[in-house]
Amino acid sequence: MEVAVGKRIAELREKRGLTLSQLAKLVGMSKSALWAVEQGRVSPTISTLWKIANALGVTFGELVEPSLFVAENGVDVRLIERRNGKEVYIMRLGAGAVRYAEPHENSPLEVVHVIEGAMIVGPLDAPKYIWEGETAKFYGGEPHFYMTVGGGAVAVVSMFYRSQIRSVKRWYLNAMPPAPEGVRDLLEPNVDDEVLAYAISVVNKRQPPERYLDLLLFDVLSAEYNTLAGRPTLPKAVVEARSASPPHVRATSFEQNFDVYEYFIYEPLHPGYAEQAVYVAYELYRRGVAEIVSVACSPAYHEKMLAELLPGMKISCVESSPFFRKLSPFPVLDDVPAGASAVVSFGASHHIDNFLKWMSSRIRAGGLLIVAGEFIADYDSELERRRNVITHHLRYLLDIPLNKFRVELLSAHHAAREGRVRLALDILAKTYHDISKELGGGGDDVEKAFLHFYRLELTSLLLGAAYIEERKTSVEKFVGAASAFGLKLMAQYRVYPTGRESGTYVLVFRKL
Repeated sequence: MEVAVGKRIAELREKRGLTLSQLAKLVGMSKSALWAVEQGRVSPTISTLWKIANALGVTFGELVEPSLFVAENGVDVRLIERRNGKEVYIMRLGAGAVRYAEPHENSPLEVVHVIEGAMIVGPLDAPKYIWEGETAKFYGGEPHFYMTVGGGAVAVVSMFYRSQIRSVKRWYLNAMPPAPEGVRDLLEPNVDDEVLAYAISVVNKRQPPERYLDLLLFDVLSAEYNTLAGRPTLPKAVVEARSASPPHVRATSFEQNFDVYEYFIYEPLHPGYAEQAVYVAYELYRRGVAEIVSVACSPAYHEKMLAELLPGMKISCVESSPFFRKLSPFPVLDDVPAGASAVVSFGASHHIDNFLKWMSSRIRAGGLLIVAGEFIADYDSELERRRNVITHHLRYLLDIPLNKFRVELLSAHHAAREGRVRLALDILAKTYHDISKELGGGGDDVEKAFLHFYRLELTSLLLGAAYIEERKTSVEKFVGAASAFGLKLMAQYRVYPTGRESGTYVLVFRKL
């Protein structure tokens, strides 16, 4: 490939009467580097080839032969067709990959059709969010980019030349704070255990704790309540987690779609995160449960909190992620034992395929399933589901008093509430990109930590809208599905409201 491309560049350069030095100056590279490319000794990157094409006044496809590909920073491009002013490419982007493109001199119309995964594509000021089966169109005469959301993505990119139309930038602005919706359920404070009783009191009042601050639970609760009161605070768990080594593989579906290292460090910043453990502990305490299996423990923060509140509790974890298996302080199992008497799930129910069927097959008759997780408002159509996914996730972010990107988040929230789901997703596509760029620079340590959490939450939102990995549903639909598998609802608590029906819930089921 290097020889063929280099030979083609040399032929076009000579045809235009340019010396090696003149073309190198136009491209912005050294004469020796360009000579190495022409000689086939160096494989040019995608960016370099575009610069050379622009300098020579030709299309990208005129430099490469069909079936050959070039790669750069997790992105590879293969030309598959070129005729009649049209070029068609297959573009593959690895997980977390982003490719920035300089303006193309002839401003081709670019049509990007995703055949696998999800992407943000288009001009820097007006990108679009698309996923499998969707298409975005924009003009390449201005700076633009291609960026994956979650795992890798594959797209067919068609370029139509001889068009000078430019993109029209659109923006939406409604920065009025949305009115709070929904109520949360309080817990009965009458328990004999001193630490659990104090945790219930703290959660019911939503006031920063003054005791037991050496425990993980109260450390996270203190940080959350200070944050919600207007004083963004990092729990010690977040600060200390930064010393862990990032994983080198993406073995599971969750690891392919989320940066688990980022998740491990910053997920405790999620509003309502620690409260779930208190509600689950209360239910385990009042029902006299002494042993549980926790499904998909991830960083096992919730399980550690349960151990603090119920020190006699025997806890084991079912975890498929090699990264989290290695970090787990609890015994790790490959599956839920048959005939389990009590199973707990923190946030895993909408990630695992056939979750309720699996749980029903493993729990004995009379056994308990406690699900702590996020649920959206009920819906009757796919458009409603996406709207509810967007408003649900954004409510968590808008409750955090961070000024940066607040206008964008408010705009997207209002657009979704008004039924303008596509506009909301495109606003969030740009916001996702801008947050990722912001995280690449310096800045305030506390603010930067919350921006990491913002990116995590927006990843969940965008993948959830595309129904990739994140498959959130309503409490009503979830309870109905559970009933079909012989799981009867015994108790229901809304831990953190994000709307009239949506929010973080704890649901308790008994196997019939």
